[in-house]
Amino acid sequence: MFELSAGQIIADKYRVDSVIGTGGMGVVVAATHIELDQRVAIKLLRDARSEAIARFKREARMLVKLKSQHVARVFDVGALDDDTPYIVMELLEGQDLASLLTARGRLRVEEAVDYVLEATEAVAEAHVLGMVHRDLKPANVFLARGPGGAETVKVLDFGVSKMLDAKMEAEQTTGGLTNEGVALGSPGYMAPEQMTSSKDVDARADVYSLGAMLYRLVTGQNPYKGNSLVSVLAAMAIDPLPPLKSFVPDAPDGFAAAVERCLAQDREARWPTVAHLAHALAPYGSRRGRDSAQQILATLNVAVEPFAATAVRPAMPSAPPIRSSSVPVLAPPPEADRSWMTPVAAAVFVLAIAVGGIAWYASRARAPEPSVPVTSAPVDTTTAAAAPPTGVVIGASPTPPEPPAQPATAETATAPARPPPTARPPSTARPKPRPTAHPPSIAPPSPTDVPDGRH
Repeated sequence: MFELSAGQIIADKYRVDSVIGTGGMGVVVAATHIELDQRVAIKLLRDARSEAIARFKREARMLVKLKSQHVARVFDVGALDDDTPYIVMELLEGQDLASLLTARGRLRVEEAVDYVLEATEAVAEAHVLGMVHRDLKPANVFLARGPGGAETVKVLDFGVSKMLDAKMEAEQTTGGLTNEGVALGSPGYMAPEQMTSSKDVDARADVYSLGAMLYRLVTGQNPYKGNSLVSVLAAMAIDPLPPLKSFVPDAPDGFAAAVERCLAQDREARWPTVAHLAHALAPYGSRRGRDSAQQILATLNVAVEPFAATAVRPAMPSAPPIRSSSVPVLAPPPEADRSWMTPVAAAVFVLAIAVGGIAWYASRARAPEPSVPVTSAPVDTTTAAAAPPTGVVIGASPTPPEPPAQPATAETATAPARPPPTARPPSTARPKPRPTAHPPSIAPPSPTDVPDGRH
């Protein structure tokens, strides 16, 4: 066995910080990439047998194919000087569900459903790629704590996973990775067919494990008691499955029925896929769990009708039908109700016309009045001499002078002054001369009276 200690350098670029955990097959250490100053986790294999090494490398290849955020990322693989293989993975901070159960005893139904549905997202992607995990249990579901304390479920240990395609099946059989009669997994969470032979399993073995995990999270104990394969198989053969509601009386009937269907000993009686299981569990989770269920349905491309949930949720006589908003279904969203838009649009149109009319009227009312020449003011001869006279075009031929005004009579001289005329826009009308008490001279005007000497 390769001994590890803090400060030791692995592969000339990773410095060991501490040992995270050890097991029968390997050891996991926290380390730092010296050049990048990046914290990572390194999983090293303790079992030097060729079969274990082949399975270890296969786990690394499988993890690289999985792109789900609920699977720990793989950064590097290699071997030490003594041929000990290792996998460099994402370093996770937090705790697994087994530790959480030890601290709390059991979880609420909604909380357990949310955790399991998030883990099922990774399982669904593995099933699409032809993988069966075969070792789903609370210790392999990690609650990773991210920035701000947000938790993300991560599925660990794909080391005993099984490929379902014929080519990989042949390689496994030839290489001795899955032999007839060899059971791989944890007794309390293994399907009956998996206990008999790990080779004869399919995706429904993971369905059983997910149901056993839900049963354990909610009730605080395993479905069948036993510490070995033989004891668990004996419990299955002798004792029926204890009803979930016998331990949690307030658990919803539909949830209990969904979990117990996962634990059917005949795999034909279980949920056919994890998508069907997710659809049945979605009503009992939070919004977070329902989002995960929708993602699972999309990953497996499984369309489940809404009424399928009645198999696990008995309908009461007065119970309303299950709405698609509470059960995720791969179907186009319903058309939104737009009947309110017609009256609102009409009101907005009328209001816009009214506002426009008011604005136009106000702008007209604020328009400045056109100026009218004031006829009563005396003429400034100096100013008049500086500017050309009204009605005279610069550069044009001189025009004859205006005829002199008629002399005012006594009546006009003594008559009271009339009020100024109403303001009118500028026109061709000329202002009347100011009346005088004595008639002007009949003599022709002097050249000095007209600017520029024009007559």
